[in-house]
Amino acid sequence: MKHYALTEEHVHFYEENGYVRLDNVLAMDEVEILRKAIAQAVEDKNKYNLNLGPRTDEGYSKVFLQMVNLWERYPVVEEYVNNIRVAEIARRLTRSNQVRLWHDQALIKYPKDSKATAWHQDTVYWPMNEPGGLSCWMALDDVTVERGCMWFVPGSHKLGPLPPVDLGNVSPDNLDAVLPAAFRGVKPVAVELMPGSCTFHNGLTFHYAGPNVTDIPRRAMVTIFMPGGTTYKKHTHIIGDRGGLAPGEEFHGPLFPVLAREGEL
Repeated sequence: MKHYALTEEHVHFYEENGYVRLDNVLAMDEVEILRKAIAQAVEDKNKYNLNLGPRTDEGYSKVFLQMVNLWERYPVVEEYVNNIRVAEIARRLTRSNQVRLWHDQALIKYPKDSKATAWHQDTVYWPMNEPGGLSCWMALDDVTVERGCMWFVPGSHKLGPLPPVDLGNVSPDNLDAVLPAAFRGVKPVAVELMPGSCTFHNGLTFHYAGPNVTDIPRRAMVTIFMPGGTTYKKHTHIIGDRGGLAPGEEFHGPLFPVLAREGEL
C-alpha cells in the first residue's frame, strides 16, 4: 500500500483541532519490522552504552525511554522514515509543497514504574522560526488510556507558542498552569490506537500521555516533519546543533532530507 486515503475531512479536522487520528496506516508486517528494530536499538544501547537518547536523569527516564535518529543507524528505520505514504500525509495536512525530516524518535513507556508526560507543546523545543512542524505518532502496540495513550487539547494550537515546561520534573496535572484562563474549559481528548494506527499533531497542540499502569511496554515510533521553507532558529535542542545551519537559513542537506514532494503520488 503506497497511498493512504487521506480525505479533505481529515485535513479540515487537523486544521481545526491541531491533531487527527488515522487508522491502519501501516500493515502488521511493517509494525513488526519496527518492533524488532526498536528492540535491537534497546539491546545495542545497553550493550554498547550508545548515546541514543538526549537525557538520562531519573525524572525524565521514568516518563519514557527516548531514542533519537535511529534512521541513521538502522536501515529498516530509515526505510520507514522514507515511507512516502506517511510523509505524504504530513505534506497534505500542512498544505505544503514538500516536507523534510526533523528527526525520528522511538518512545517506550515501560510498565508500572512510569510517569505521565506533562502537558506541553513541541514547537517551543524545536529550532524552527516558523510554526507548522508536526509529528506522526505511530502506535506499535495496542495503546489504551491505561497504557499511556496520547491526549490532546483540541484547538490549542491556535494559542501560539507558550513557555516550555521541564518534561521530567513537572506535575502531569499542570494543564491549568500552562493554558490561558479562557481556554481552560476545553476538554482534553484521549486517543487510543491499534498497532499501525497513528496520530498527527501540530507542534503547537498541547498534549500529554498518562503513565503505563499495565504489565506491557508501550512502544511508539515518532517522525517529526517540517513544511517546505522552514528556517533554522538558534536553539538548545535535545539532538544538538546539526547541519551547520546559520540562523535564518532554510533547512537543507542530507540530515534533513525531503520525504515528500507535491506531485510525487
